[in-house]
Amino acid sequence: MTSTKLWINKIPNQDLFYEFVTHGFFPPLLAKILINKGFSDIKSAYSFLYPQLSDFSDPFIIPDMKLAVARIAKAINSKEKICIYGDSDADGIIGTFVLYDFLKNFTPFVEWLIPSKDKEGYGFHAKFLPYFKAKGITLIITVDVGISAYQTVNSAKALGIDVIITDHHEIITKPETFTITGKLTSPSSPIYYLCGAGVVFALIRALRSYLYSQGFFRNKEPPFLRKYLELIFLATLADMVPLSGENRLITFFGFRDLLNPFFPCTKVLLEKADLKYGLSEEDISYRIIPKLNSAGRLGHPEAVFQLLSSSDISSAEKYLYQIESLNQKRQLIEEETLKSAASQISEISKNSKFLFFVLEDVPKGLLGLIANKLKNNYNLPVIVVSQENEIAHGSIRSPSKINFLKILSQCKDLLIQFGGHKYALGFKIDKNLIPQLKTRLKELLKYHTLDSFSTDLIYIDAEASLSELLYKDILFAFEQFHPYGEEHFPPVILLKNFEIKEIKVLKEKHSKLILQKENKELCAIYFNKLLEKKDISLIVGTPFINSFNRSLEFKIEDVR
Repeated sequence: MTSTKLWINKIPNQDLFYEFVTHGFFPPLLAKILINKGFSDIKSAYSFLYPQLSDFSDPFIIPDMKLAVARIAKAINSKEKICIYGDSDADGIIGTFVLYDFLKNFTPFVEWLIPSKDKEGYGFHAKFLPYFKAKGITLIITVDVGISAYQTVNSAKALGIDVIITDHHEIITKPETFTITGKLTSPSSPIYYLCGAGVVFALIRALRSYLYSQGFFRNKEPPFLRKYLELIFLATLADMVPLSGENRLITFFGFRDLLNPFFPCTKVLLEKADLKYGLSEEDISYRIIPKLNSAGRLGHPEAVFQLLSSSDISSAEKYLYQIESLNQKRQLIEEETLKSAASQISEISKNSKFLFFVLEDVPKGLLGLIANKLKNNYNLPVIVVSQENEIAHGSIRSPSKINFLKILSQCKDLLIQFGGHKYALGFKIDKNLIPQLKTRLKELLKYHTLDSFSTDLIYIDAEASLSELLYKDILFAFEQFHPYGEEHFPPVILLKNFEIKEIKVLKEKHSKLILQKENKELCAIYFNKLLEKKDISLIVGTPFINSFNRSLEFKIEDVR
């Protein structure tokens, strides 16, 4: 087999490599991997491999944090009515539940609201303010939403309702109220990339600390926070935020806590996912998170909240059954919608800069999912718009080379509302302005290019012999690397100095290689490729820990 991909070796800084090996006592292979992953000092590399709960940063580095927790403490002491207003995706629902569950330790006067995205669309909506006023609510805390709700916040204040925003989306116009987000810190800070639920975890850490300083726990134990990490982990993986800084801590501990979960909901989720071969990131991403997202996508986020708040296995199973039924419905709608979108594509030329789809009455919660699948299929920015009456809702997913938030900001005169991340956005528009939006985007994207050759390049973090790869310290480090996710991928290794003992064909399309050197063996899998034994002397791929037997295996990307 002749390789058609270009292999590029990353060369670590030699002075840094010498320091990692001689002063950090890292094996040479591990030192190369860590340096090529971006670690420039021994301390940060050790903190990555061997994280501690004490590594969580001071949540008060968020500028408004002290003011926010003081306002919440005042509400608790004054027996004010508090409402938590959350977004309806997995991140928002989990964050809403965690904040609700935590506040219930201190006050019975707390309730929650997660509007249906199918009916209301994304956002912190002013239409609910009269309802809050009538119920006597004097403090609203948002979760994963509200960072651009400047007008809604001002309307709430006019009604005598205070608002605390907790969110993680890009700031377009900061509301004039206490705003808790990592985006108000430096991009190099450990909390900059927290998801919505991660921001909530920072808030409850700060609130517990503040209450402790006020003598609140003189006669009782402070609430236990570690239990929430198994849920915050699910939210962090679901929202696909970079797994660096505190996200590394959340996912490291949360992933391992799921091996012995605290909440009935997570016990049932894992049991019903039928994880015969142990727990892996893939299991979480493909067998659990889609279920949590499905209910919110179809307008029933309350089902997920009720699952999370289940006090026993029986009630958790009941709500999970509802969610699984919704997930099946979501899969059917998604399949039909993708077919409808595909029918609009007559031809994609090499000069196509984006894809724009106009669909009828697609559930708003599914737009982002559809856009993301089409983006992955065509490696182009995708805009999916669903028309409903006079107002259309749209969702955008963009490859990481194009900051679409910046582009869409130049179309704000055409939009009723917009917001999100650089590469994942939503908007609302008068349906009569859709043609103008498409024309404007075509003009703005005229000079943007995507590197069509990037998939043919393989960047190698380190070279290793089979014996070196199976060295016990390396095996332990690879186990510590998990879980993988956004911007934290398995290291790419060039494997050499081995013999092929055997090649098996799996399911008529995959190749399973048994590699050996002296008395050591390694299983390597090449998915969707059939290999012959002859003339293979070099293999590039990624090592991973088999979640069933905890042994090291190798996922092949290319051979020579």
